[in-house]
Amino acid sequence: MSAARRSIRVDRASRSAISALLGGVVAALIAAALAFVPATGASAHDYLVSSTPEANSTVAEAPSAVTLTFDDIVLDEGGHGALVQVTDASGRNFETGCASVEGREVSVPVALGAAGAYRVTWQVVSADGHPVSDSLQFTYRGQKVGAGRVGPIAKCGTTVAAPKAQATQAPEQASISPTAIVIIAVAGGIVVLALVAVLLVVVLSARKRNGAPS
Repeated sequence: MSAARRSIRVDRASRSAISALLGGVVAALIAAALAFVPATGASAHDYLVSSTPEANSTVAEAPSAVTLTFDDIVLDEGGHGALVQVTDASGRNFETGCASVEGREVSVPVALGAAGAYRVTWQVVSADGHPVSDSLQFTYRGQKVGAGRVGPIAKCGTTVAAPKAQATQAPEQASISPTAIVIIAVAGGIVVLALVAVLLVVVLSARKRNGAPS
């Protein structure tokens, strides 16, 4: 057999080995990427995108309603999917009706009282079917419009207790689970071994070509 034919045969073997090893590398990288899917999938609850009045803002004109806009649709649940209450520092409520849901927006009509700090507390059913709740504050500097009442409107629902920062902002980047770390470590080891194997194949092929008789 001529040196040229041997060289061609070795090159074909090298290419096959390299292709198989690269396939293993790609599979390892895909497995590592999939390790993140369960962690990121856990952050599916709706979160607040904006509000009117804005959180921590100061308004001089009395708003006729408080509107909350979320990142995804809010489930109406037959007209009982959202509860929004607006209270002053003394705890008096200033909603004049029940909250309504329209797509990603939840609104409640209000008639604010004296100037001062107000808290908006809400509970909604997010697109994934889970209830989320939280609150925000704003300051009112305008004229008194309503007298408020002690307690919420009975037909609208009971008072919600807002968990800390559950729905006020976009979820932070999900942390890596221990399982994901193990998968990534194994995938990294496979990649390193594959690269070493490719290097050995190339070196051995070169040596065979150089040592083949003419």
